[in-house]
Order: sequence, then C-alpha cells, then structure tokens
Amino acid sequence: MKCLFFLSTLLCLALTVSASIPRIKGKVVEAGKSTPIDYADIILIEKGKIDPVSHTLPQTDGAFTLSDIKDGEYSLLVRAVGFDVYTRSGIVLNVSAPVLNLGTIEMQPLEHGLAEVEIVAQKRQVIYKLDKKVIDASNNLLASGGSAVDILENTPSVRVDAEGEVTFRGSNGFAVYVDGKPSVFSGSQALEQIPSGHIENIEIITTPSARHDTGGDVGIINIITKKHSQQGLNGMVNLTGSTMLSRGVDFLLTQQDKASRWYLGGGWNDRLRKSKFRQEKTTIVSDVTTISDSDGPRESNNFDYSLKAGWMYTLPRTTFNVDVQGGYGGRTRKGDLDYKEEQTKAGLPLGSGDYISHDDYDLHETYYQGTAGFAHKFNDKGHDLTGSYYLKYGGDAMEYFQSDLFNYQGERQQGHRAWEDEHRWTMRGNLDYIFPYRETGRIEGGYQYFSYLEDGDYSMQFWNPEKREFYWRDDIYNTFYFKYGIHSIYAIVADSYGSFDFQLGLRGEHTHRVLRSSKEWANRTYDKFEFFPSAHLGYNLPGGDKILASYSRRITRPELFFMEPYITYRDYYSAEIGNPDIRNEYINSYELNYKKNIGEHSLSASVFHRSRKDKIERLRVPYQAGVTLDSMANVGHDYSTGLEVSAQIQATRRWNVNLNGSYYHYKIENEYKTESGDETSNNYEITLNNSYDAGKNTRVQLDGNFVGPSVTTQGKTNSFWYVNLAVRQQLLNRKLNATLSFRDVFNSARYVSNISTANLKSVTHIRPNYPLITLSLSYTFNNFKAKSAQGKENHDLFEGTNH
Repeated sequence: MKCLFFLSTLLCLALTVSASIPRIKGKVVEAGKSTPIDYADIILIEKGKIDPVSHTLPQTDGAFTLSDIKDGEYSLLVRAVGFDVYTRSGIVLNVSAPVLNLGTIEMQPLEHGLAEVEIVAQKRQVIYKLDKKVIDASNNLLASGGSAVDILENTPSVRVDAEGEVTFRGSNGFAVYVDGKPSVFSGSQALEQIPSGHIENIEIITTPSARHDTGGDVGIINIITKKHSQQGLNGMVNLTGSTMLSRGVDFLLTQQDKASRWYLGGGWNDRLRKSKFRQEKTTIVSDVTTISDSDGPRESNNFDYSLKAGWMYTLPRTTFNVDVQGGYGGRTRKGDLDYKEEQTKAGLPLGSGDYISHDDYDLHETYYQGTAGFAHKFNDKGHDLTGSYYLKYGGDAMEYFQSDLFNYQGERQQGHRAWEDEHRWTMRGNLDYIFPYRETGRIEGGYQYFSYLEDGDYSMQFWNPEKREFYWRDDIYNTFYFKYGIHSIYAIVADSYGSFDFQLGLRGEHTHRVLRSSKEWANRTYDKFEFFPSAHLGYNLPGGDKILASYSRRITRPELFFMEPYITYRDYYSAEIGNPDIRNEYINSYELNYKKNIGEHSLSASVFHRSRKDKIERLRVPYQAGVTLDSMANVGHDYSTGLEVSAQIQATRRWNVNLNGSYYHYKIENEYKTESGDETSNNYEITLNNSYDAGKNTRVQLDGNFVGPSVTTQGKTNSFWYVNLAVRQQLLNRKLNATLSFRDVFNSARYVSNISTANLKSVTHIRPNYPLITLSLSYTFNNFKAKSAQGKENHDLFEGTNH
C-alpha cells in the first residue's frame, strides 16, 4: 500500500510539473453584496465559433482562472442559478498581454427587477472539490420520488444493499448532517427520512475538521435542503408510485418578504422493498449438526409521515431562526419462508422438520423536535458569532419481533414474540465564534454539549406446544437505562500565504456514559477526556488546479443496541445479544486529492488511507440447534487504502458522461479467526452514468454499476452488477416534471454473503424483485426555484457546510 501512495504522489507531482499556463483570471461575486459565488459556470467561446474552448468553476472565494488559451478574440459567458447571465465580448489575448485580469464580475440576482433569462444546460451530477464531493440532487433522475439513499447510489465507494443499508468505503459508520448540523437519526435511517424532492445537494466530507463532531469513522454525509430566497409565495409538490406499491407525497411552501421568511413542508412516504430470500445454514452445537434451508419472499417498508415548519427573521447584522418538526416513522419487515431442517449426531439422524416460517418485525417512533438559533455578523469580514439549541423527544417508540413455525396444516408448532418499549431524549447546544485576524487568516473556536437518554423495558413470550398458548419468560424480562453526555471544545487556525493554504484544528471531548439494567452484572459507567486533531494543507497550482492533503482523527462510540445485555430474536432461527464491554473504535484518516479541469471536462483523483483500532463488527455463532446468535465485538484492527477516480466528459453538447471508479485494499487483523489469520480483499466499484438531452424538455439517463467482492471478519460478500434507466419529460412550461425510472433493467442484482467458521457455515442469498418501475410527478408554482446558497459564509477554506 505504501507503493500505491508513492505512485499516486508521483502522479500528482507529474501533473504539477505539467500544469497549464493561466491566460485569463477574475472573480465572481453577487452584485451589491460582494459575496463570492463558487457554483457559477464560466465558459469561454472563440469568436466565430459555437462550441466552448474552455470551461471552469470558481474557487470558494469566487476566483477563477482559464488556462492554455491561444491568442485570439473571445467572448466570456458566466451563468449561475438565480442570477442574470453575464456576457462579455471583445476579449483579446496576444503576446503583449500574456495574462488578462478581468477583475471582479458582479452577478445580478434575477429577483431585482431584471427580466428572467432561462438557461437550458446540463449540470454536473457530481462536483469534485478538494475537500468534498458535492452530489447534485436534481440531476439524478433515478432519485425522483426517493430519498437521500437514492441520490447517493451512484457515488464512488457508496454501496446500497438489498435492504437499503448504505456503506461508504466499506463502512456504515458515517455521520449524517442536515444543513451543517448533526442529524438526530443515524446511518441509513437518517438518509431514508429525507425525501429527495427536498434536497438541493449532498456533500460528502471524508476528513472533517475539528469544528465537527468526531463520530463517523468514514466522515460526514451532509444533506443540504432546498431553501428559497426570492420574494413572494412559492411552492412545490411531489408524487410518486411504483410497481412495488411504494407511494409517497411531499410538499414545500415558502413565503419570503424583505426581512422575514417562513416555510411549511411535509411528507407521507412508504418505501417498499420486496425480495426473494434464501439461507442455507449448518450449525454444530454439542456435537449435534443441524442443516437448515429457509426459502421464500420478504417485504420491507421504510416509512415516514411528518410535518415541519420554520421561520427566519433577518436584521442588518443578525439573523434569528426557529424550526419545528413532528412525525411518525420507522421500518417494518415481513417474511413467509419454507423452513426445512435435519439434525444428526455422530452421523446418525436425530430428526427432521418441514415448516412454514412467518416472521414480523416492526420498529417505529413518534417524534417531536425543534431548533432555535441565531447568527450575528460583527462586520462583513467574517467576524461572526452563531449559536443554536436543539431538542428532540421520541415517544411511543417500539421495537416488536414476532416469529412462528407452522406445519402445512396451519397449526403453530413454535413461536415467540418480543416487545422493546423505549423513550428517547436528545439535546444539543452550540456556540461558535470566528475572528479574522487578517484578510486571509482567521481563528475559530466553539463549545458544544450533547446529551442522549434512552430508557425502557424488554419483554418476551414463548409458545407452549402442549398448552397451545404463549407464556411470559420472566427470566428474559429486562429494564434498561442508557445515557451519555459529551462536552466539546475546539479551536482552529487557518490562513493563506501565496499559493499555500493551511487549516489546523484541535477538538477536546469529555464523554460520560451510563448503562443500567435489571441484569446488574451488565451495569457500566464510562468517563474519559480525549483530543482529536485535524489538519488540512492546500497548494494552488497555476491554471486554477489544486492539491490538498488532509488528516482527521475520528471515533465510533457504542450505541445502546451494541450493549443490550439480553437476547432478542429477529426471526425463529436468528437471535442477537449486546455486549456491555464493547469498546470505542478509533480511526485515523488520511487523504490526498487532486482535481484538474480540461476545457469542459474534468478529472479528479483521491488517494486515501484509513486505519481503525478495535473495529466493531457483528459476529455470528451457533446458539441452539438450528439457531444462531449475533453479538457485537471488537474484532481487531482493519486498514483501507485506495484510490478514487472520476472523469466527467462532455462528449457532445447534449451528451454528458460520468465515469466513477474506486479501488481499495482492505485488510482485517482478525482476533476471532486465528485458524486463517488476517483477511484481505481488493474492493472495487465502477459506475458509468450517461445523461442525454433528447429534446428541449426531455432527458434520458442510463447508468451501469458493478460492485466487486469484499471480505468480512467471518466471510465474504460476492460481486454484483445492475443497470438503471430513467426518462424525464418537462411539461407546462417546465412547471411539471414527469420521471419514469426502471431499476435493475436486466434483473441482474444478486446479494450473496458467506459466513464460514469451525462450527457455522451460512450462505445468504437476496434477490430483489426487479425491475422496479417508478413514476414520479413534481409540480412547482409561483416560480419556485431552490437557488444555491449565495449568502454562504466564506470563512472556511476546506469545508462547505455553511449554507
């Protein structure tokens, strides 16, 4: 892996040596505010021709450079969503003026009484900046009517399995933020909660600075929701339905006055997944060998029904905001499987069974949450003070399991039911201060307190075949109380000297965690103060290219379900138990990024290395005849070293191609499989995205995806591939968008995982019921346009969470 870093460094140095020569430079800002605009398209066209000769995007401070331009006469076009188009002709380049400085280009907002100019062009699906990837939500047709999970599906190193679970660079330990603030939900559940129609874009930050929470071993996925800043009442509504009987409706209304803005939104979404499930399993318990086969359909539903509202009031230097939301959400899963088993001991048969297995899982919560905040600008040079307070209550929270075995006459043979009743409180308070000590330098600091509390009880019934009734298992009944609080302080210094940028940060966190249970042997208390450094170094190359090196130390703290000291059942033959002695994971992440624009094309490359101590993973062992037991354990150390490459090619004026690929070497120093030593795999994913404008109002998207195999602590997962197709038609003067999508057109996706230990062999096959056909309708009224964040603060050299 050192060789990979060495070769990648040589590649970056070679590109540096061959860096292009700048010919035109300037800066793009909003007129009247001098706020930098870093999302504009800057296009240079030679006189007498139609096709552009060069294309670029500004840096975070609005500055841009066009390079490798021959002498001649040109016209410049600058366009940005929400602004009038800027054009300038008569630009002459010759040997007497090798570098032409256009100065500051002021973009006029459309709402300032200007006639609206409509630009029809393809936006980039993924914008690669040096500190993050920015995924444009509106440009992914396959995400229409879906959630943030569907938007992320084509992102390099992101995998979505048959159950909708998301992993990034081989881990599901990412943190989810919404508009720069940590989400109260976690992982895939947080991503499923947000309708794609409410999302402007998604940022993936792989080496966050000390400003952010340290949770999330592979970084932060930051969801930027649509905000509206034009005057008057505006809105949109989205409808969706699919052949899987998924259905959803969501809406968003906004009213913008001069100083006041309010919004009202909501959604009703049922996202159904259907699949064919098969599991072949062999367990050895007390010299009894059980061979079982489970085969049949499964259906799941991730649902959310919610309303949200907010109000913002803006004074000349101070802004106040209040947001509230309430809803009911969760997920269900049902299975109807043919279950067969045979038992032997010393090669002699003990018995066999042939049953129908019904399992039912339901996890739901009624939640209420609110946020109040303020932002004060002492001046226009980035001297700011911000604060926020967040509170959430999750009541009526229930996790229910039911599993039964019936004979073919419909008579129950075995079964059990379990209830986990919970109440949850989450609180977070932040105060952040930024002081610019010179034009390019700043000092930043802040404090945060975070608290999470969950209490409840767990009860279970088993079926008595003789009395033909369920009875309570008093030995399993358990009460629990779980709370942890984190006090955090951080400091950051950042500056620029010539072509060199740096940002150094240090975060200190004190964690106090308490676990209490009816099983007193499992009671635990944890107190610890720790430091988490971060560093970002950047070098600006001629031609607007840039190299960035970054480092961040992260942590994964055990959640309650990692530690619950009692047995639960997901189905009749799959039990699980927590581990109260589970330890924190500690992660060191390193990354080297390079990005180069070549006319309207771009090439991005990222080299990364992640080392993780005390990796937390779910392990499976035989428990009873035919029944396995899952538990969380610190399985050892693991390492990921790899390369991500993205090429964005404007093949023709109407055809845009995105080729994304990632390759990384993964190694587990396994403490639980000593007979075979360490496990390694070479993991890779390739995504080819084609977007074609078939007409003025018609766009077609065709994706091809290949996901390579991977290893786990106890086994491996197989490779798979699939192809998606979508067509969008705009109607009613583009106020109505109709999108028809086909997922897994060739029904080729197969999810296969293998577990192999001395006393357990298990192979699980999941085949989704594809192709999945979805129709989505989106209607906007009164000129609703989610303009990009033109008011974004520009104090952050390396991260883009200020929107």
